[in-house]
Formats: sequence, C-alpha cells, structure tokens
Amino acid sequence: MKIVRYIFLFAAINFIQGCSVNGLSPEDRIVDVNFWKTGADAEAAVIGIYDKVQSQAKQDPVAFDVGADALGVLQVTDDYLPIDQHNITVDNPRVRDYWENNYAGIHRTNDVIKRIPGINDASFTVLQRDNLLGEAYFLRAYFYFNLLRAYGGVPIITVPYESFNADFTIPRATVDEVYALIISDLQIAETKLLLKFGDEMQTRGRATKGAANALLAKVFLTKKDYPNAVIQATKVIENPNYALTIGRTNYINMFTPNGRNTRESIFEIQFISSAIEGHGLHRYYMPLANANQIGGEYIMAPTAKIISAYETGDFRKDASLALTTNPPFRTVGQPYVTKYVRTLANLDANIIAIRLADVMLMKAEALMRDGKTADATGMLNTIRRRAFGLDLNTVSVRDFPSASDITKGYTLELAIENERFLELAFEGHRWHDLVRTGRATTVLGIVAEKCLWPIPQRERDRNPRLDQNLGYN
Repeated sequence: MKIVRYIFLFAAINFIQGCSVNGLSPEDRIVDVNFWKTGADAEAAVIGIYDKVQSQAKQDPVAFDVGADALGVLQVTDDYLPIDQHNITVDNPRVRDYWENNYAGIHRTNDVIKRIPGINDASFTVLQRDNLLGEAYFLRAYFYFNLLRAYGGVPIITVPYESFNADFTIPRATVDEVYALIISDLQIAETKLLLKFGDEMQTRGRATKGAANALLAKVFLTKKDYPNAVIQATKVIENPNYALTIGRTNYINMFTPNGRNTRESIFEIQFISSAIEGHGLHRYYMPLANANQIGGEYIMAPTAKIISAYETGDFRKDASLALTTNPPFRTVGQPYVTKYVRTLANLDANIIAIRLADVMLMKAEALMRDGKTADATGMLNTIRRRAFGLDLNTVSVRDFPSASDITKGYTLELAIENERFLELAFEGHRWHDLVRTGRATTVLGIVAEKCLWPIPQRERDRNPRLDQNLGYN
C-alpha cells in the first residue's frame, strides 16, 4: 500500500501555519530547510496531493449528484438540501469546502512543480522526476477543471506561496483562460507520465498517461472541441491497460471494496478502512440498520426517475440500487444507493472518478456532435450490450434504436444522455452532463444562472476583486 504509506509520511512533515486567502489555505507550506532534498521527499509531496483529492468526497460525487435528478435529500436540516432545491446561498458549507479543497490541492501542486526541478539527488532519476512532475501537472489540471465546472472563471494561481504577506487579491480569470491552463497542464502531463505503475492500485489510483488522455477528452468535450475529444478518447480506448468489465457479477463487484482497481478504472480515488482513511459516504446513502449491522442516516435516496429508468435485465440497476430488507436494516422496502455501502469489516469502496465506459460514451457524444452518427451509434451500443450481458460484437435487440427507444421518442443525442444516466449513476457525472449539453434548464427546471455555484461569500470577504456569479447576491 505504497500510496497510503506516503500519505501518512507527508502528513507527518513539519508544516507551518498561515492565513487562508481565496480559500488557498497555505497551511500546507513545507519548511524548505527540512525538505525537498531527495527523490523520496518529492514522492512524498506528490502523494500528499492525493489527500486533497480524497477530501472532496462529500462534494464530488455527492453534491453534484444531489443537484441533478437521480438523488434527493430526505433531511431538511442537511447542507445538501439547498443544492437539491437549487436554492444555494453564498455561505453554503459544501460550496465553500469545494472551493477550499481544490485550491489547497492547487497549492500543493504548485509547490511540487517549482521544487522538484531543484532537487539535487544523484539517485533521483530523470524518469522518476518527470513522472512526479507529470502527476503534479495532471492534478493541477484536475483541480482547476473541478473549479471551472463549479464556479466558472476562477483566479489562476501557478506559483507557491513565498510569503504570508503576499497580495492574494487576485481577480477571476476568464473561462477561456482557465481552459487554456488546464489543457496546457494536461498536455505537459501526457508527455511525462508513465503508462502504468508496478501494481494495480497505483496504476488506477495515481495519474498515468491514460488518465491524462481521459481527462483531456472530458475537457475538450466540455469545451465543445469535438474532434480533439475524439482523439483523446481514442487514445484511452486503444490503451491496453484498460478494458470493460464483463459480466453481471464482475460489474457489480467493481463498486465494492473487494472489486477495487479493475482494468475498467482509469482514475480511482483510493480509500482503505474507516480506521485509516474511509470516506464515510455510507452515512448519507445507507438507511438505518439494526444493532451490530452497518447502516447510515439515510440522508438522501434515489429518485423515482432513476429507479424506473432501467429496463428489465439491465444488471447496472443491481450495482446502483437496492431495497432494504430486515435484517440488516430496520425498515423494509426503502430504496437506497449501493455504490458506497460500508461492509461489516468497516471497508469502503473506492470512488471511481473516471472509467472506460465514461470515456467510450464521451467519444460517442463527440462523434455524434461531429456528425459521425454511425460510429457514435456503434460506440453507444457496445455499452448497451455489456449492460445486459450480451456479446459486445453482435447485433441485439438492445441496440439503438430499439423499440423502447422509438416509443420514448429518443434521438441519438437523448439515447447517449440516457445511457450515461444509467451507466454512471451516482458517480458524480449527471449534473455536469446536463450542464454541458445545455439540458439542465429543461430536465431540472432551473434558470441558466443556477448552472454555476456561487462564489463563497467568505472568499469574497477576503478578496474584494472576486465578482459574484449572476443570480446570487
């Protein structure tokens, strides 16, 4: 468990505390005299960045799924309810934490990008140095893409904090400027990253060349640069490190602690046990359990829309949803999300941020937008056949267009949207899909201004140059 060991090492390093500005929180600044001496220091610093990826579990996927149409909040006192109701205030804790977590991660990446080239260690090879820098560039792009999709244009910070007296009143960059940085960082990362590590946990849990290609595909698709989205998605699909998980049992197992880091996974956020570093999402999704059983607080539940959306025989429903029984739960018949349950051994599943099915459906969407409907349909149907345990290479009644598609009036565009709804349920993609395609206002019944979150008021109080997004006071 090398990645976990290094997170603990990084947490034990001597830090100095500082003020928080723009949510950038320089509390993680390392005392230079004690650090940045060896390749092991560089490795520890890079692994420490992934801690900030882990810390976002309560916003991504949860908050973005709550904002969409597959998940509803049951408890009126919860911070997620305003997100569910599209009535977010500028002081919402989830919105504030997402800003701060991403900028804290950016701070760590900036430190790595500046310090690693200056390490004078004869045992620190060029390959190791380049790969660690590639991870930092990938992760900086990952954090900025998170911010861009949540808030729009944000302040661009690309250097580490040198002084706590520095002027951090930085205005928001434009959306195009943030895109330019993200794409540049990912292109640099692609040239430096490894194809894979020595074990599956690190290959899936750390940035690789395939992860950079996959994130570039998502960035280009969101930016509506469809030819480049196809190019990057194709690189992933042709990468021998990745393959679709085939079969009902294997598919369901992919979202359990025993099924971590399959070949379908491209970037998977690693969690171990609740005693070490669990994400605790079961508290939100699992209903109340009987004594000596693992349950949650049932804060949110799947909507009737997602429950009824799966066709008979689609085993993705069994991976995503279930109804409670007694035992282990107190109440019978409550629908709940099964992708983030905690086991009796106090184990959490990983959070899969990007997987091959996502990339294939992104390619289908980009091909369709670029007018290549036959190729798009073929890619879509590969995912549809897998969902019913059918041969991926044969024509089946599940292919688009099927009789049920025609009855529902589906176009190819809506068929791809629906397939992403079913395939990627509760993985944090639905909100971004609807916003990206311009369908959020229709599907969710919201005004266009609500497709962005507000800039947290605490950040605007610290930085008067931060303009608020339209529709928020």
